[in-house]
Amino acid sequence: MKVSRNELTASLKKAFEGLGFSVGDYQDATAMVIWSQMHGFNGLEQLNLALPFLNNCLCLHAQLVSNGDQQALLDGQSSSVLLCGSQTVRLACALARQYGHGFVQLDNCHNRLLIIQRLVSAAQSGTALAAYWEQGSSGFKVTIEAHAKHPEYSQYTLPTQSDNQSLMIFAGEDMVSVEQQFVSQISLDSPVSRVQSESMVDSYEHCLEQGIEIDETLWHKLDNLVARVLVESTESSRAGAGD
Repeated sequence: MKVSRNELTASLKKAFEGLGFSVGDYQDATAMVIWSQMHGFNGLEQLNLALPFLNNCLCLHAQLVSNGDQQALLDGQSSSVLLCGSQTVRLACALARQYGHGFVQLDNCHNRLLIIQRLVSAAQSGTALAAYWEQGSSGFKVTIEAHAKHPEYSQYTLPTQSDNQSLMIFAGEDMVSVEQQFVSQISLDSPVSRVQSESMVDSYEHCLEQGIEIDETLWHKLDNLVARVLVESTESSRAGAGD
């Protein structure tokens, strides 16, 4: 089935609220999923994979483990980037503003692909950023220039399998300083695949014109989560009716 961006946005906000997300969290999470889906990164598929976990976990943000000059370490507490991605990017940007460049590592987190929208949003404030994570035999790198509208996404082949559940965020005044930080910590060969901004724009325009394809089973799952909010609202109204 197909839905409009506005329909999906409204449903996702209520669904995340039904999962226990706070207002700021469910707005950010919705933006991450919508952006990823419309720009060709299968945001709905990522969400579908995350829902069983999100439905049975506490809505935990990342804990600060250490914070030194220009860098910080966060523990995601087995949570999702949908919950702790925003604070990770904000911290990296704050370090970059204070010191010229910043690095934040978020350990023990899931759904890292969905971080791309947070990078795009932060870049609009004048910060250049890069993100890196590993999954299986692949490494993934996302870069975006300050004030750019679209990132560059690259996939690399790793020499060994990785079970690392970390996400690294590099931030700086420009991409030169970001890349300097990146290569000082991570060594990669040439990418095996790359997604350019043109394909992201094409995907976005197609979704805008033709609607967003969503699996009916996933839509039903979202409806069930939305119902939690509606039931709570109705019960709350009834409870207050006799005051």
